[in-house]
Amino acid sequence: MKYNHYLILMFSFLALTLSCEKEVEEPPIINVEEPEEPSKPDDSGSDNSGNNNSGSDFVQGIDPNLNEEPITFEEYGPSFDLENAQPADRSAGNWGFFGSVGDTQITVGYSENPDPDSEVNNSERVVKVTEPVGVESWAGFYFMLEEKINFPAGKEAISVQFFSPGPDHVVLLKLEDELANGTEGKKSTGDLFAETTGTGWETLVFNIPDKDGRDGFYNTITMILGYGLTNDAEVSYYIDNFNFATPVEVIAAAAPTTAPDAPTYAAEEVISIFSDAYTAVEGINLNPNWGQNTVVTEEVIAGNTVLKYENLNYQGTTFETAIDVSSKTRLNIDYFTGDAATLKFFLISPDGDDADEAADEKAYELDLTNLGQWNRAIIDLTHFADVVDLSQVFQLKVEGTGTVYFDNIFFYGGGSGSGDNYSNTYGGAFGGASVSDNKFNFPSSAEAWAGFAELSPATLSFPNGGKITFKGTTAGTDVDLNFKFERLAYDATGNGAADTEPSFSTANVTVSGTDETTYTVAIPAQDADNTYASHLLYLVTRDAEVTLTDIVITAYSDSGDNYSNTYGGAFGGASVSDNKFNFPSSAEAWAGFAELSPATVSFPYGGKITFKGTTAGTDVDLNFKFERLAYDATGNGAADTEPSFSTANVTVSGTDETTYTVAIPAQDADNTYASHLLYLVTRDAEVTLTDIVITAYHSEQ
Repeated sequence: MKYNHYLILMFSFLALTLSCEKEVEEPPIINVEEPEEPSKPDDSGSDNSGNNNSGSDFVQGIDPNLNEEPITFEEYGPSFDLENAQPADRSAGNWGFFGSVGDTQITVGYSENPDPDSEVNNSERVVKVTEPVGVESWAGFYFMLEEKINFPAGKEAISVQFFSPGPDHVVLLKLEDELANGTEGKKSTGDLFAETTGTGWETLVFNIPDKDGRDGFYNTITMILGYGLTNDAEVSYYIDNFNFATPVEVIAAAAPTTAPDAPTYAAEEVISIFSDAYTAVEGINLNPNWGQNTVVTEEVIAGNTVLKYENLNYQGTTFETAIDVSSKTRLNIDYFTGDAATLKFFLISPDGDDADEAADEKAYELDLTNLGQWNRAIIDLTHFADVVDLSQVFQLKVEGTGTVYFDNIFFYGGGSGSGDNYSNTYGGAFGGASVSDNKFNFPSSAEAWAGFAELSPATLSFPNGGKITFKGTTAGTDVDLNFKFERLAYDATGNGAADTEPSFSTANVTVSGTDETTYTVAIPAQDADNTYASHLLYLVTRDAEVTLTDIVITAYSDSGDNYSNTYGGAFGGASVSDNKFNFPSSAEAWAGFAELSPATVSFPYGGKITFKGTTAGTDVDLNFKFERLAYDATGNGAADTEPSFSTANVTVSGTDETTYTVAIPAQDADNTYASHLLYLVTRDAEVTLTDIVITAYHSEQ
């Protein structure tokens, strides 16, 4: 047992002082008795640090010595009072905490055992750590030891008992020396992780790595008891009984043997960070020195380069110049792990002038349901937009555990016709149909319902419609085919016909000729609540082989193709300057404004025009017109402008900027419009028009 010799010396000094106040002939005789064994602690009170330590025999303020005995916190232990907390330079005090946000911080103290009848830990006193809502996901604490640890032979691990809130909970432990972070020569084990298996008290074991030895380096124990978790409510954790332990067996993490599916988005649509399919933006540092434990390497697997994070705790990526992803709608991440217990991906932008003066960051938690295989996360950028300035993303960060492989990290979407792409092969023939080497056949002997199922279908929805593109060739006979989407797949031993609904089929498309040709099939918009996890292909033509490759399903991310216009070409005496439009009395009756760089558009499902408008005080009526070709006195005549159509009038009113929408009625699918005109109906009244966007719908709205 460890006694408090400084108390004995204090009593001796006090007795000597009192004796000096009297006239005595002989020096006093001081009898020092050996202290009695402390009785069980009385946990009847607590102080303002959260410590429950009023038992008369419990001594607070003594640094434990793991070399002498296990750390049990039963008879003595460190003080967790705030006045004993260390400053950043660690020049005083014996413990510390981190991960605070403003005045919101964790508290550490002593407590009664939450389950004193546990077979794992029935001690009376334990350490309690309380995390309020609002602290960082990496909030934790540390405490000092009396002397640096020396590990007994065969015991090169540290065990600690933890009161688990449930299985798969991640706890971090790190051993450090007494130097402040950032000090040259500082030593630590790096972040070590253990994962719980159940609920209640259990013993966690942390193997201590051999970094040029282990002994005589570490006298600080650091812990994060809810690693990677953001609290929705206040939580309390309990720990107890630190000791040396036999190292646990480490099973090597699974590693991929195949590459993830290659992305299919056009290069001009993508801002790439890491992918063999695209050129990355310039000025990327994939391994900045942030003091992380993570070991970053690039490996070639199945002919494809991937990014490997080994011994992950956190890892950054920085950009020499911040990237603007505000025009994109999605972030794609392919990842593979066999042992990660938590995995988060952050976007980070510079401080937005809020009170904390820290960079603005937000995490997305990656799903770890399917370990040991490639996963693809498609993240809507609106998830980050409430915190991160998407026009100034200057860092990325990953937090997690284990070994993780990444590939195809890129931003995409936002352009006309953009959406989420999914590659299908339809390799599951049924009902007597056959497929081999991408050659599909619907023989006469097959059932009428024979077809082909996608064996690894994504669960899709089409609130804005979509499309299917593929390359096809025949053996000489034209082949009609179509695609069908069902809620769930029919299964004779499980799902019945009713489980497949809702479902829908595309129109037929005819594959013709022996030369490879690219085909596109429209997917009409579906109810936003409907999802489709069964993807089927049907041939209509029997006994005619067709080869189909590069089949890609696109679920549109918006309702149509968008085109920005400015209408800067005034004609007939109309005038425009700085987005201020006027139709003066002196102008021709046919005066108006032409788009100088018009796209050729069609409106088989209609569309809309949105714009922002203000007046100088007088209401202004206007409309838009679309023509097949622009009238040109030296070339195209009036007949060349047909077919044409005009929208209904819209009235711009008031001096405050307002957003207006004008409907575009559906037009014949064969009609295209390469001349876009704007007409004011009201003369001599200035109107300011900005952010004019034409949307051609993909499907019926």
